Amino acid sequence: MSSCSVPGQKRRVSKDAGRVCPVDYRLAPDAFAREPERACDVLYVVGGLYGNPFALDALDELVAAEQGDVHVVLNGDMHWFDKTAENFASLEDRAARYTPLVGNVEAELRRQVDVGVGCGCAYPDCTGDDAVSRSNRIHKKLSEAVDAHPELKERLVGRPAAATVGVAGKKVAVTHGDEQLVGGWACSRESLQDVLRQDELDRWMASNDVDVLATTHTCAPAALSLARGLVVNNGAAGLPNFAGQRFGLVVRVATTPHADALFGAERDGLHVECVPLRYDHEAYLAWFDALWPATSPAAVSYRSRIVEGPDDHLEDALLGGFRRGPSARVEAPPRRSHATKADVELALAKLVYFEDVMDDASCLRTVDEPSTIQVNVTARCNLACAHCHVESGPHRTEAMDRATMEAVLAVAERPCVDTVDVTGGAPEMNPDFAWFVERASSAARVMVRTNLVILRDPAYRSLLDLYARLGVEVVASLPNVHDAQAEQQRGAATFDPSIEVLRELNARGYGRDGEHVLDLVFNPQWPVLPPDQDELEAVYRRRLAELGVSFDRLFAVANNPIGRYGAHLLDTGEFDGYLDLLIDGFNQEACAGMMCRRQLSVGWDGRVYDCDFNQALGLAARREDGGDRTIFDYADDPALSLARAIRFRNHCYACTAGSGSSCGGTIVQMS
Repeated sequence: MSSCSVPGQKRRVSKDAGRVCPVDYRLAPDAFAREPERACDVLYVVGGLYGNPFALDALDELVAAEQGDVHVVLNGDMHWFDKTAENFASLEDRAARYTPLVGNVEAELRRQVDVGVGCGCAYPDCTGDDAVSRSNRIHKKLSEAVDAHPELKERLVGRPAAATVGVAGKKVAVTHGDEQLVGGWACSRESLQDVLRQDELDRWMASNDVDVLATTHTCAPAALSLARGLVVNNGAAGLPNFAGQRFGLVVRVATTPHADALFGAERDGLHVECVPLRYDHEAYLAWFDALWPATSPAAVSYRSRIVEGPDDHLEDALLGGFRRGPSARVEAPPRRSHATKADVELALAKLVYFEDVMDDASCLRTVDEPSTIQVNVTARCNLACAHCHVESGPHRTEAMDRATMEAVLAVAERPCVDTVDVTGGAPEMNPDFAWFVERASSAARVMVRTNLVILRDPAYRSLLDLYARLGVEVVASLPNVHDAQAEQQRGAATFDPSIEVLRELNARGYGRDGEHVLDLVFNPQWPVLPPDQDELEAVYRRRLAELGVSFDRLFAVANNPIGRYGAHLLDTGEFDGYLDLLIDGFNQEACAGMMCRRQLSVGWDGRVYDCDFNQALGLAARREDGGDRTIFDYADDPALSLARAIRFRNHCYACTAGSGSSCGGTIVQMS
């Protein structure tokens, strides 16, 4: 009954109560494989009433306003704060007109013998022990009341844990936790952000012929669109779900949209929306306060949420493919971005210095002969991706001139240099790009980092043939294999053009003939580390094969907390949590493989950096006199060594967390 969207405290209690799912919570493997048990015109899925009788009043009003055949599924945890046998009985009597499913609250209330799992919430480690302890006591109060009335307990016996409903020929699967467990957390917001989980769920929906999966349990709404269908977690019907709100949420599935929807998505004529359940807040608060004194476990855990809402915002729940609805304009104004580059740098400066956690002094310098020149030829880009650390976009005009390119080419002739790595912005938008790539390919292996979408523009389509003729290695950004998630990160109408360009590259031998190399780059959409690169590559390979696309390798790269992405983390309150994740995941083994040790990065104005992250922060390599090093220094003096001391800052934690990451993906292969 508590989301992990806010990290919990350190675990201090080793007891299972409230932390585990008992064996009988497991759903049958074929629970959703059957045909829908019934069909309707409008389906309401109502999870987490939590004993709120006024929310049930509001539900009755919603249903009464509908036309056609309306079916209502009460998706578990109908009980929670009701506390007394009288309140419990009243809710059960009123809910009899609908179809109730069992949630973990009901599953534990109906037991004849306590099996030691407390409230049955199966809280993950990110929920603090204090919250778990209070939840167990809230449940105990109601359990004691129901135990004294066996006839009430009997009402819960045999209550199902899953349902399938047909709406407009589509199958909606309904269950409290996830597709495997009554109290499962695999449909929590955090789980649904995981690209590997998205793939698992998409394949499960396909194999069970499910078009919509509706869950609740975690008390935090989440919604996303996958290739197969839509997934929606309504959070709580009997509690506010976002900051400043005083209403619950229910899922509505119908062929027509609802005029009061807070958010939703449409798929093949079917509208899946979360609609406000506008209960009487004042009456509910008075009822709650009469049952639960200020120091009671329920009041300590939930009263502030009832009054003010949780510290969540609507955009936190929209994981791709769902859009703000009519009521969002009033009820959920967008969170605006205010953090500046200076704010990000100050936040980074407050952390333990990166150099202080490095044990190997040799990693403070480059290798004697760096082998890669990475060249940022322009800040201009046709896109403005959410994760872009260099803050590229259509408004940027900076571009490398031909004189600077000539200097880069001169340095590329050195025997130690074997790769010229061309990036941007969208590097193709530099007016001298084709000339530069042609010249560079005669000196070294050339890699071009592209967003793919730019190559659909008629002005740049000829570059596809140039790449193929020169054997340029194409490194293409594709942040997800599902269109909704990819476009949430990169912008609308970017996924299909990306796939079309990949197919055109395949037609020229890329990713297929062993000579024309096509690599893809994955960046997480959320402030998490990338999953295992090999496992993720298998997901990409399978999914893209279905779309007629093949490639050579996948690079999984962690997002760096600077630029546009760092400002977003500050604005959403996620900066500290993400940096804690990076610092806690520091891996000494990754230091030796950091990309800065084997390359020099050249900015559009010719200044030299250790990497493009340093370039984004303006941390140029330094000359002995204290000035900024430029590529002209190396072009004018062939004897000047490319080796140098590396300028570190705390953003470097992003390259050394977990398996580590670089422009070439994972650094350390973890066992």
